Amino acid sequence: MGSVMIHGIRRMCATGLALVCIATLAACSDADDSRQSNVSGIVKIGLLAPLTGGDSDGGRDAQRGAELASRFINAGKKWPGYQPGQIWGPSGQARLSIVTLDTKNDRQHAADEAARMAADRDVAGIVGALDADATLDASQRAERLRMPFVSGDAPLTALTERGLDWFFRAGPDATDYGGSVLSRFRNIQQQGQGARRVAVLYSNDAAGDDLRSTVSEFSEEAGNPIVASAPYEPAGTDLSTAVAAIRTAAPDVVLTTASSGTGQKVGEAFRAGGYLPPEVVVYGAPVEAARLTSIPGFEDRVSRLVPWSLAIARANPLAAATIERYQQDFGTPMTTDAAMAFTTVTILARAITDADSTDREHVRSALVALDLPGNATIMPWNGVRFDGTHQNVLAATLIEQNVGRTFTTIYPRDLAAAERWPAPGPSGTTVDPASQSPPLAAATAMASGTARG
Repeated sequence: MGSVMIHGIRRMCATGLALVCIATLAACSDADDSRQSNVSGIVKIGLLAPLTGGDSDGGRDAQRGAELASRFINAGKKWPGYQPGQIWGPSGQARLSIVTLDTKNDRQHAADEAARMAADRDVAGIVGALDADATLDASQRAERLRMPFVSGDAPLTALTERGLDWFFRAGPDATDYGGSVLSRFRNIQQQGQGARRVAVLYSNDAAGDDLRSTVSEFSEEAGNPIVASAPYEPAGTDLSTAVAAIRTAAPDVVLTTASSGTGQKVGEAFRAGGYLPPEVVVYGAPVEAARLTSIPGFEDRVSRLVPWSLAIARANPLAAATIERYQQDFGTPMTTDAAMAFTTVTILARAITDADSTDREHVRSALVALDLPGNATIMPWNGVRFDGTHQNVLAATLIEQNVGRTFTTIYPRDLAAAERWPAPGPSGTTVDPASQSPPLAAATAMASGTARG
């Protein structure tokens, strides 16, 4: 998988080609300018994002990424070897506008806002909504209202197992994440280090149960025993029972789900229990892995599963140009949430171009038929092609490890920059629970310095 993944990075060998690809995003069309388009005026794409409540930082980043995509699309500049299409840009008749509604990180509110989007007949489709539960309910509502919905952020397996006609997932799902972890373990075994003993610390919600069941299935197949499986309440404060179960099992690796605010909490719980696992692999919000590394003793022990990496993306001229423009426009590094929103907006815009229509049925049909190469996106994927369940089969997963307070790619192996395995204290380290960790505000500031993803 690693050898073919990110072929878009390696096959883009000239800046001129990168500019062509940028223009492809900007105009989302290769069509002959002589033909009059059926699309004109203001075309709206709706974004569902948590602008208040939990993970408002992620929602803000998603809003910025979506807005940047619309700026690229509306620019429609003439790059060498490329002519703008007849829909977008100065030579076209339409301009893309992003309409953002706040999910408040609440599943019912997300569903209600999806209904509001669907009531606006000018909205051609929806992207978002980051949180798995919010995406689950919002996409179900969109299905009933026959509204195209493209998610990039929620890997929950159930999202594409419902047989929905109008829902599409652009990013990797839990199966891809789980398979990547086990592939990494196989790589370690090939280096003569033996099978990894795995413990799962999972949130007692849909995302947590998804991780537990997926990892259990893959671990059994790969011969990596699950030595403990402990749930915790994501909104709770007492993780002592779960941490004790993990410590007793003495695993080599702890896989844990991390939603908004849980990275700090998990780290503090392990310290309070007087124990540091050899390694923690975080499945969920990338920023929570960064926050976990700010807890004393967790330096170089934390890895995270991501669909996008700032360091790897810079090797792709198309992505590098997007990252530079994002920094220029918003004064901050691009994050995973921003990159995913950028990507889902461009996917919907391309579907509108292919359909030459904003009619929702036509846009949905264009999404079904979509087949984009990897070099037409800023993501480290092989491209975008939806299967019968509307899962993008060309999406892929990276694994990053915290090395010296910087997250560095360690999987796939051919993209690995560095890896420290085993981490310090391979059998688990006993710590003094009385030793103080930094307060939450300080830890959050330290985490933001390592970037959200």
